[in-house]
Amino acid sequence: MTTISINNTQLKRALNISKRKQTVNGKQQAQVESCVLMCDGSKARITSLTRDLTGLTEVVADCGGTGNIPIPDIDRVLGVLSLHGQNLTITWEADKLRFKSAGKQTTLDSSFDAKAFTHSQETILDFKVRSQTLANKIDAENGVYTLGDGSEQHSFCSFEVNVADLYDACRCDTINGQRLNRYTFTIPNGDSPAGLSITVGDPSLGQTTSEIAFEQKYLMPTNGFSWDFDGGLDELFKGFTGKAKLNLFDFREHGQGIRFAVSFGNGEWAWAAGALN
Repeated sequence: MTTISINNTQLKRALNISKRKQTVNGKQQAQVESCVLMCDGSKARITSLTRDLTGLTEVVADCGGTGNIPIPDIDRVLGVLSLHGQNLTITWEADKLRFKSAGKQTTLDSSFDAKAFTHSQETILDFKVRSQTLANKIDAENGVYTLGDGSEQHSFCSFEVNVADLYDACRCDTINGQRLNRYTFTIPNGDSPAGLSITVGDPSLGQTTSEIAFEQKYLMPTNGFSWDFDGGLDELFKGFTGKAKLNLFDFREHGQGIRFAVSFGNGEWAWAAGALN
C-alpha cells in the first residue's frame, strides 16, 4: 500500500502539463495519457515521455509520503480532482486508487499493467521505465546529453528568456483558428544584438514573428540558424512562469536534427526534438 498527501491544485497543474497537448490535423490531442506519480517524501515527480518519443516532461509538486502511484488515465483523474478539496490523501492498494478530502472518497481502478495509451501494447510501467531511461541521459540545466556509448554531447547554444514571452509567441499559432503546430525558432549568431525569434502561422490566415529578448546569453553559435519544432509548445510553456533556460543540441550529423532541453527551475524541465521535414 502506498499513501501520500498532496495539494489538489499542484497535482492538477502537474498532470495538465504532463499531457503535452498538441493539435494534429486540426484536432487537439494529448501526447501523454497516463503516467506514474513518484513520491520521495517531500516531492511528487512525474517524468513522462510523449507517445511519439520526441518529447519528455518532468514536473514536480509538494507531497508527503513515499512510493510510486500509477495514474491510469490523466483525464479521468483530473475529473476526480475537480470535485475534491485542496488537501488530498491518495492511497494505492490492490490496483485501486482512493482519493480522500474533507469527508469525501472516490475510488478508481489503477494498475501498473494498464495500457500506457489507448492503442498501445506497452504498459504504464513499461513507459515509465522508457521515460526514466531517457531522462537519465539529459541534464537540462547544464546542457549535457549522455550518448549511448557513455560519451557526452554538450549544447552548442544556451540562453535564458522569459517563459511568458515564449508562451505569447507560440500561442500566435492559434490566430484565426490555424493551430498548425509548427514553431520556427531563429537564433542569431553570437555577435548579433538580436534576440530569439519565433515564427508561427501561414500568411493566408496570419503569419506572426515574435522577437524575444535574451535575459542571459551563455553560449551562442558562430553562425545563426533556424529550425522548426512542433509538439504543442504553446501548451507546454503556458504551465510555467519566470525564466527558462534553453540548451540546444546539434544532432544533425546523426540525422536527428536539432533538439532542445528547457529548464524552468525547481527541478522542472522538458525535452523536445525538432521537426525533420
